[in-house]
Amino acid sequence: MHATRPRRALLITLLCVAGAAAGASTDSGRPLSLQAAIDGALAHNVDPLLARANQADAAGRRVTARAAFLPHLSGRISQQRRQTNLAAQGFDFGSDLGSAGNALATSGIDLNFPTTVTYNVFDARAHLRQTLFDYSAWQTYKQAKVGEQAARARLEVAEEQVAAQAELDYVALASANAKITAARADIDQAEALLKLARDQETVGVATGVDVTRARSRLAEARARLAQRQTEAVRARIRLARTAGLPLGQPLKLTDTLVFRPMPLGTIDGDLTTAFDQRAELTMARLRIDQSAHGLAAARGQRLPTLGLEAAYGESGNTPSENARPTYAVGATLNVPIFDGGAISGRIDSAASRLNQQKIRFRDTRDEIEADVRTSRETLGTLDARVRAARSNQELALQELTRSQDRFAHGVTDNVEVIQAQTALAAARSRRIDALAEYTRARINLAAALGRAGQFSLNHPMRP
Repeated sequence: MHATRPRRALLITLLCVAGAAAGASTDSGRPLSLQAAIDGALAHNVDPLLARANQADAAGRRVTARAAFLPHLSGRISQQRRQTNLAAQGFDFGSDLGSAGNALATSGIDLNFPTTVTYNVFDARAHLRQTLFDYSAWQTYKQAKVGEQAARARLEVAEEQVAAQAELDYVALASANAKITAARADIDQAEALLKLARDQETVGVATGVDVTRARSRLAEARARLAQRQTEAVRARIRLARTAGLPLGQPLKLTDTLVFRPMPLGTIDGDLTTAFDQRAELTMARLRIDQSAHGLAAARGQRLPTLGLEAAYGESGNTPSENARPTYAVGATLNVPIFDGGAISGRIDSAASRLNQQKIRFRDTRDEIEADVRTSRETLGTLDARVRAARSNQELALQELTRSQDRFAHGVTDNVEVIQAQTALAAARSRRIDALAEYTRARINLAAALGRAGQFSLNHPMRP
């Protein structure tokens, strides 16, 4: 009698834990579909947000580079009061006049020139500057233009990755919820076994040991439920964070894990699809083009540049005193001759960056091919695993039914029943795990083909 008290305390503790975790149950909460989770992740996840900000930055660099070939027009107006030291400017009127100055002085003419003069200066004019030829600047503009396209591809990469992560987190929570349902079914069976053991003990068919075993089996089932609920809470928090939802909000998934056999296409067809649609490869290709323009820009610094400058306005002492229209117009040809090797250094650096991008492109292409091949092989293996797990669960259920009948008729004790229940619980868990792994493999194949954003749990054909 006293030995049962610790077990009762354990059962009460487990019930309290299960009740506390009930807030994570999927029976109530905010309805959330897979597509809604993807949309939320794309709208709130930090990677797409940063990629969009980087896209705006790239657009700004393109506009800045383009400005080198557009007219630069500015205006300037000034009014100054100046005092100039003529002697400091080289004017020495006494010595310049020489003997003529002496003769004039002898005649009584005063030739005492001031050494400083004070006067007003007014100037108002418009300035125009236009680049006529600058090959390096033109290649820099093309580099920035391709960089903007690469930034758009980077956004697509971020969106694909975030969509795949949202799908994986959704599957993780759906799997955890399915295990909660299985754990509750296991508890129902354990409670039925305990009731049967008590009834059998009452009529003298079973013993107290059978009842004790049934109680222990029920305690284990309840502990397993508490563990599954804890796993579901963790999965829910991960999904909520990915989808940009409040972390403490309960969620009710509207899409469930369903086994949808998916026929695989040809490996050549899948590789062609992946090479065409994977944004990573598009971005790597654009990075090569961008670096090629950067190399051309560095080499173009050896070429002359030609520009036009013009100015027109009025100058005088004040706006109303001696103001006259004036202008200036001219062309400038700048020919680089020797810069200490700076251009050669920039060319070497740009050539190295181009080579690095070519290496990254080859590596990205190989990685994409590896993703496709691995995903295809994994999916084929897991298809067989799901079918085997489903068959194993059906056999375990049949074994449980037979053992329950044997115990109900007093042929044997409930050890067989407990073993059969344990085997069925394990078979249920393996089937859920296999189905979740199969669904994750579908997601990975969709991501490998560049279609993660188009994935659907209930689509029976392609990812």
